[in-house]
Amino acid sequence: MISIDWGAFALVFGISFAAAVGIVVFYALGLRLLSAGSPDDTGDDGAVVSGTRGARPLAATVGGYACLAIGVAAVLYSLYLIIPQFH
Repeated sequence: MISIDWGAFALVFGISFAAAVGIVVFYALGLRLLSAGSPDDTGDDGAVVSGTRGARPLAATVGGYACLAIGVAAVLYSLYLIIPQFH
């Protein structure tokens, strides 16, 4: 009779879910940081700022690209773990 190790299954599920959520969060945060200063960005009062595009702060640019790089690195590392020819 085959027995399932439910503890190991739950562990794999939990880590996979956390990794997927982490990749999505970093991607979304990177896009948000890179869109800072765009015409559809909201002002301090929550109203949509109309007019020309403002300059994106350097910290937002660096942070946005860093978040996207973290997501890309996580995807590449997961492919490295999945494909046996890379080992």
